[in-house]
Order: sequence, then C-alpha cells, then structure tokens
Amino acid sequence: MEPLLRHSTGVVDLILSGQRGIPRDLLAPFVLAPRVLTHGSPFARTVFRTERARSLLTGVAAHAVGKLPSLASGAVALLLGHLAHGTGWPIPQGGSIRIAQAMADDIKAHGGVIHTGRRITDLRELGHAETVLLDVSPKTLLEIAGDELPERYMRRLARFRYGPAAAKVDFLVSDPIPWTDPHVGRAGTVHLGGTQREMFRQENTTAKGIATGEPFVLVVDPMTVDPGRGLPRKRPVWAYAHVPNGDTRDPVDIVRARIERYAPGFTDTVLAQRSITAAAYEAYNPNYVGGDIGSGAMTLTQSILRPAPQLDPYPTPLPGICLCSASTPPGSSVHGMSGYLAALSVLRREYGIRTQPSLTPNEHLLAGC
Repeated sequence: MEPLLRHSTGVVDLILSGQRGIPRDLLAPFVLAPRVLTHGSPFARTVFRTERARSLLTGVAAHAVGKLPSLASGAVALLLGHLAHGTGWPIPQGGSIRIAQAMADDIKAHGGVIHTGRRITDLRELGHAETVLLDVSPKTLLEIAGDELPERYMRRLARFRYGPAAAKVDFLVSDPIPWTDPHVGRAGTVHLGGTQREMFRQENTTAKGIATGEPFVLVVDPMTVDPGRGLPRKRPVWAYAHVPNGDTRDPVDIVRARIERYAPGFTDTVLAQRSITAAAYEAYNPNYVGGDIGSGAMTLTQSILRPAPQLDPYPTPLPGICLCSASTPPGSSVHGMSGYLAALSVLRREYGIRTQPSLTPNEHLLAGC
C-alpha cells in the first residue's frame, strides 16, 4: 500500500473522477494499474503468502458487490485498502443523518427550499424548471420521462445492468458483540466471509443469481468508535448480506447465523430486530432496483460507461435534465461524487461557469458549530 499512499490524492482523484479527463497526478495511473491487474485477476489467489492477508483484502474487494476477482473489485480493494492505511474509514459522529442535516441546513441558508414526501411520477410535474438533476436509476428515468426521451437513448438505458443485492438487518443489543477474537471488537466495520476461496465462491454464486446459506455479510457496530450512539445496555448494530437481485428471503436468520459463527452468544444479546429483504429495498428506494444498493452492476465497462456511452455521462438528451445518481460515474459508495461531478457539469454546460465555486458554509452556520 505504501506506493499508493505516496500518491493517495492522485489515486483517489483518479478513481472518484468521471474518468473522462487527464488525471492531475500523471503517475497515479501507473502506480494503480499494475496492482489492479494483480488483485483483479486470478493472480489475487497467489499474491500474498498468508491466508490472513488474502482474506483481509478480499473482504475489502467484496464492497464492489459482484464477481470476484474482477478489475472493478481490484480497484475498490486498493482504493479502500490504502485509505484504511492512511486516513482510515471515518464515520460521522451521531450517524449519517448528520451529513444530510448539514447539507439541508446549508441549502436553506442559501435560500433553497426542500420538499419531501412527494413521489414524482412524471417530469412534467416539475413545471418549467431551468435545470433538473435527477438522483434516480435509469429504470426510474425511463418511467418518469416516458416517450420524451429519444428512442436510441431509451434503448441504452434499457440495457443498463443491475447487480447483486443487499438484504439488511438492524439489531438492538444489550452488550458489545462477543467476537471470538477481541481485536475484532475494536473495528466499527467488520467483514464476515471466511477465507478468500469461500468469499470468491459466495460472491460469484450470488452474482449468478443463486442464493446461498452463507453469504458475505458486512457488520457495523457504531458504538465502537462513537459511544454516544446508544444507551446503557442498548446498542445499535446493523448488518447486510449480499444476496441475488430480487431475493425475497428474510435475512434475519442468515445474518444472525453468520455473526454467531464468529461471535458465539451474539443471539443472546439481541433485544429487538427488524429486517428488509432485497426485493423490498426497491419499494423503500426505487434506485435500489431488485435490492441493488449500488444502482448498477460494477463491471469494468459499466463502471466507466454508466449509464450510457457518452463523453459527458451526466446530461440526458432532454434540455436541462441531468442524472446525478450512483448510476453515473464514479458509481456507488459513500463518496457523493456522482452528484458533485454532475453539478460541475451543469454549471459548465448550462451556465458557462468553469471555476468551481466555494463550498464553504455561510458565516452564521460556522458560528453555530
């Protein structure tokens, strides 16, 4: 990871860009490419001497939610892996709602108005808005734009592929997770997948649409790093399993059994639980087609050319209408870069603004922090 850390800013900029321009750090692609080829190919089985190392990085690669190994998963493993050795994987104090609240406060401070609780089913409901950025999947765009889109573009969107799904469980527990290895209890995020071979088999079987009884499971125990997230004897723990797209199985028993394998006695600490199946995820958020929380399969081609092959991936053929969801580059994750890059594209094309505006919050917001 050390060479990647030396070029960390360039590596992050490269992977989290729209992948259409010349990278600012010209050495970053040369540092990254050979490692992606190694960890995204069958060589990944032989590159490390120990199973511990192989399994550790494979668990990170599984964040790509798809076939293992693959070039897309290799890039994900190296991006997240080298960040873990540098800045770490921070989580927002108080939960991700804090990010949404801060953004909403800043929008309102600049005169913006936020409407919630209304489902838009037709673009015409938006009236004569000069510019519209849609945080929706290609499937939803086809539904709300109807016949307004050119037929060729509609065919491209219809060919957009969705990946494996997530099925999630929220637990309320009385005690910290009783991991067999206490060192695991120091981590806020834990990957449960077994050996590298087991993870390869599980993820590839799931990507083929075949359900398994021992899927890859990601567990988050936020109080490990943010003690204020719970109450005495009441701790939140959430987890999701990688399952086939559209899977209708209740994930509670599967997820609980996976945790129990590495933390015997976990079930005895559970006070309450709730779950959502992969199939139900789409009703919760239409962007999660079939439960695909990444809004599109992370294949190499689709990672770069999502949602359709074009020089600027964010505008649609309709004037002033743009896509800004994870179905556009650089794809899924918690980086928010799809919306950021779509906004820059809109400013450049629609308003001729080529200098990035300051994103510094208003003075009165800073005074209240």
